Amino acid sequence: SICSNWIKLFLDMTYSPLSFIFLQVRELSWSQWHPFSVSSSPLDGRLHLTVLIKGLGQWTQELRESILNVQKHPQMCIPYLHSSKITAAVEGPYGHESPYYL
Repeated sequence: SICSNWIKLFLDMTYSPLSFIFLQVRELSWSQWHPFSVSSSPLDGRLHLTVLIKGLGQWTQELRESILNVQKHPQMCIPYLHSSKITAAVEGPYGHESPYYL
């Protein structure tokens, strides 16, 4: 299955619908960065970035389980976490500079 998750952007961050990011989740690994495609558009007026994550490998499956546990039990801590939130570092976005046509 695919999880759709929100990543809050800094106000000065820009991206295109064809962008990709590298995502690191410290609760899962301090050294692994994984690429994901941006599935939202900056033209919708919201200050967020959406990525679609399919739980295929071990890292993405662990991320999916962590997200589902946080959603199911928002007040409980999940293993290896010190809070009920998941913290992600984002590198990028990278990608095409002419984003509004295909």
